Amino acid sequence: MKIVIDGYNKSIHKKDNQLTIYEKDEILDSIKASSINDITVVGKGYVTFDALNLMAENNIKLIAINPRGQLTYTLESPNWRNVKLKKEQYRLSEDKTGIKISKELIISKMKNQKATLTTLNKNKQLKRFFNHRFKIDECIGQLEDMSLSGDNDVIRMKIMGLEGKASNEYWNGVKHFVSKEIGFSSRTKKPTDLLNSMLNYGYAILASEITKSILVNGLDPYCGFLHFDMYGRTSLTFDLIEPFRAQIVDKTMIGLINRKQVTTDDLDKRNNTLKLEARKLIVEKILGKIYSSITYNGETVSYSDLIEKQSNDLVNVLLEDGKFEGFYLRW
Repeated sequence: MKIVIDGYNKSIHKKDNQLTIYEKDEILDSIKASSINDITVVGKGYVTFDALNLMAENNIKLIAINPRGQLTYTLESPNWRNVKLKKEQYRLSEDKTGIKISKELIISKMKNQKATLTTLNKNKQLKRFFNHRFKIDECIGQLEDMSLSGDNDVIRMKIMGLEGKASNEYWNGVKHFVSKEIGFSSRTKKPTDLLNSMLNYGYAILASEITKSILVNGLDPYCGFLHFDMYGRTSLTFDLIEPFRAQIVDKTMIGLINRKQVTTDDLDKRNNTLKLEARKLIVEKILGKIYSSITYNGETVSYSDLIEKQSNDLVNVLLEDGKFEGFYLRW
């Protein structure tokens, strides 16, 4: 079970073998600790020492994001069993294995962006959409043909350059499918418009799920393959989230806007953050999407299963020289 606690004046306490969630002095819920996988907290509140100990005993991950959708910290119980795995992760992140993984992740991301634009255009049949899709296809071809010989940092920058070029085409395409009233002009992490604020928050919820799968599989979320190591940044989370952004978050946020379930009235203009009720709806929709069933490679699975498989495949690459394949849905 995944729990998201949003808002203010919330707190988590221990009662016997349960975690009890309060809002001020009122009990909102009591849940058996053994049934909880992870807790994502947003806003301001506190956790008691007894609750933290119970969470550690049950290997419950605590992940915090701020109202802007930025991951601020993760807490987990100690795990000393994966020293060999982490050593391999650090070593291979600097060689061609890391570059191959990076290339596969970004190709998958581009293919999902292309598929998402195709889905959005299913009913509208806009001719100008095809130019954006064609240019994303060009980027995919260039990346598939890219030689991996030479300096790793140079190759990594080339991959990120093509990723940026494809993303620019993708977001220019998205503009055709959302109302001009929301003021969306381009993708930015420092939003002044409704869609960007929603995307930031949606990505943060998805990132918490990605981070959980990384930790469960014994990987270090701070050691990435594509995104450069930066103090305090979960670089591996930002790597592994790439193929899932468009299918899980982008489609969902665009749908909420087009159905007017979230409007510009839900954006706090003072700091361009979403109001609480809109955040609650986004959490509900994103988690619903993550745990919904889809058909993938002839099997019925959830996005959560695919996220877990991606982390597990990465472990197999690092320890057993397995093959890493990125996730994408074929149109």
